[in-house]
Amino acid sequence: MAWFRRVARPGDTDQVVHTIDGGVDGDVDFETRRVLPECVSLACLSGKGGVGKTTTAINLGASLAELGLTVLAVDCDPQSNLTSGLAVDAYRVNPTVGDVLQGRCTVMDAVVETRWDNLWLLPASPDLSAVEQGLAVSLGREQILRDAMQRDRVHDRFDVVIYDTPPNFGFHTVNVLAATRWVLVPLQMSGFALRGLKELLRVTNLAAERLNPQLEVLGVVPTFVNLRTRLSRDMLPALCDISGVSVFPVHVPYTVRLQESSLVGVPINDLAPTGPAAEAYRRLATEVLAAVDAASADGRARA
Repeated sequence: MAWFRRVARPGDTDQVVHTIDGGVDGDVDFETRRVLPECVSLACLSGKGGVGKTTTAINLGASLAELGLTVLAVDCDPQSNLTSGLAVDAYRVNPTVGDVLQGRCTVMDAVVETRWDNLWLLPASPDLSAVEQGLAVSLGREQILRDAMQRDRVHDRFDVVIYDTPPNFGFHTVNVLAATRWVLVPLQMSGFALRGLKELLRVTNLAAERLNPQLEVLGVVPTFVNLRTRLSRDMLPALCDISGVSVFPVHVPYTVRLQESSLVGVPINDLAPTGPAAEAYRRLATEVLAAVDAASADGRARA
C-alpha cells in the first residue's frame, strides 16, 4: 500500500497537511494498483524553455491517468511549474523532491494526491535550485534520485512515472536521465529548438553510456504547431528526416487554451476536454504506450 498526503492548494487558507499514516483529522490513505505489467518511466526533456515540456508532462500524465493508469508526476525543475500546474502550491508544499535528494525523507513521504483520479505528484519548490550546492561533492551524485526511487520501489507502485526536467542539462536533468527508462522530446516549431535537438541527443547518449545503459529516446512530439504557417508545414517533414529519431504522428496544436490551463493550474483535459489540444494529448497517450510496447518487444526479440 502507498501512502499519500493531502496538501494545500493555491488560495487555500488551511495549513498544509504533512503526514497521513497517523490518524490526523482529514487525512485519508490511498492505495495504488498497477495495471500495466511493467512501469513506464518517461522523462520530458528539452534544453530550451518555452517548448511545451512541462505542458506535455502535465497533460500526457493527465491523459494516461484518464485511461485508468496510476501515474506519478515528478517535478525536478526548480521553476516548479509542474507542481503549480497540478494545482499544488509550490511555496507551501513540504516535503518535496528537494528533501528526497538531500536524504531528509523518502519518495513516498513526499508524494501528494492531486485532485484528479489516478494522478499523483512528487512536488518541487523553488528551493530546489539550492539543492545541488548543498550536496557534498562525491561520486554517485547523479544517481541520488534513481537510488531513492529504487529504495521505495516506486516503479512497482505506479503504471507510469513522468519526470519534468529543467530546460538545461545540469545536475537535476542528469539525475532524471539516470533514473528514467525513456526520453520524450517536446519540440516547438522553431529553428532554435530544432538545432538544440542535436545537443539533447548527445547528452542523452552520454548518459546512456555512463549512467543508464537502458536509457533510450522514445520519440519527438511536435508542439505548438500552427499548420496555417509555412514554418510549421515545412518543419514537420524535416523532423522526420532526422536520422535515428522517431517522430510521433500526433502534434500538439497551438491554442490559447493551453496557456490558460497552465495559468489556472489544471490539465487541458479538465479546462477544455473536447478541444483540439486535449484530443492531441489523448492520442499522444495511446501512441506513447504503443511505442513503449513496440520498443520493449523489439528489445526482447534482440535479447
